[in-house]
Amino acid sequence: MIQELYQKAGELHGHYCPGLAIGVRAAFEALRILKVENIHSHSLYCIAESRACFQDGIQVVFGTTLGNGNLELRDRGKTAFNFYDRANDKNVRLLLKQWPEGMSKVEVIEYLLTAPLEQIFDQTEVHFDAPPDAFKRYKTRICSRCGEDCREPYLRVVDGEIVCLDCAEKG
Repeated sequence: MIQELYQKAGELHGHYCPGLAIGVRAAFEALRILKVENIHSHSLYCIAESRACFQDGIQVVFGTTLGNGNLELRDRGKTAFNFYDRANDKNVRLLLKQWPEGMSKVEVIEYLLTAPLEQIFDQTEVHFDAPPDAFKRYKTRICSRCGEDCREPYLRVVDGEIVCLDCAEKG
């Protein structure tokens, strides 16, 4: 099963690599740990802690994408993934362990996909709260400085004006 998921993820990703295998395996294990039955549920959410090939593996296996609003990157430079099933109030963080040195790329991929979970990842408490509803629709308002539409949660009041984050950062 995991080999088929890895192949499918590689079709999306454009090549096959250890990073993709990490994402596939992490998402595969998260589904098992959280006892997820429907990956097309909008209750699933993932926050990845670094940017790399793993996101494509997560998208394919866990069903979370940037487009559906349920995959987020909070780049901390760690190969760690915070998985959530908001419908069942369950979550898990998987942190990649170091794998044995001296393996070829093919051997690393096979190791990542098949070694026992406890050799690949540490399970920890999640580091971030998942947003309650990724599909909440927000009103938009026009930034008083740049004139661009912006969703309300991303507006700030600066010197009495309602401005977008970009304009707020300019001061």
